[in-house]
Amino acid sequence: MRWRKTRLAKIILLLTVVTLIVGAKTADNAPPPTVQADLRRADAVGVKKAPILQHGVFRFTSYPVAWTAAQKSHRPILIFVTSPSCPHCTRMISQTYRTARIKRMIGGSFESVYVDRSKQPKLAAKLNVRWFPTTIVVAPNNKVIDVIEGYVDSSAFSQRLQTHLASTTVNQATVKTAERNPL
Repeated sequence: MRWRKTRLAKIILLLTVVTLIVGAKTADNAPPPTVQADLRRADAVGVKKAPILQHGVFRFTSYPVAWTAAQKSHRPILIFVTSPSCPHCTRMISQTYRTARIKRMIGGSFESVYVDRSKQPKLAAKLNVRWFPTTIVVAPNNKVIDVIEGYVDSSAFSQRLQTHLASTTVNQATVKTAERNPL
């Protein structure tokens, strides 16, 4: 259990660093080109109506853009990290992510990010992913809620996501109550 807490702490630190590095401004004070393209797409159709990009489930391929959307929507971020030669990744997409129940849950409750290790090796490395597939659930405040390594069937995956949604909803309600009733 102790190694899990250490691992979660490392992932939290890495996500913070990734957000700072990837979201860093260029010399002309503009976001990097890939982020600009995602932002234009998100602005053109609105954050909640952003086009589904990968496998009919994942809205974003850029973590900073998903984080920005999560700040606006107050929804957690679900990051799916995959590798092209991974049979378990293919199985998880086809048997878990493509089920109607999971698609509805992710589409309605999460900002989702698809990270392909071959296309985004730096991000996959910064997330400290050891196993493929890996699903990381991040709260809107950029804290890691859970790391799910390996293939998970749709019923077990649904239960884990519902648990995280419940905890995120309770935390958001507590924050809103505290904002309305300051001490």
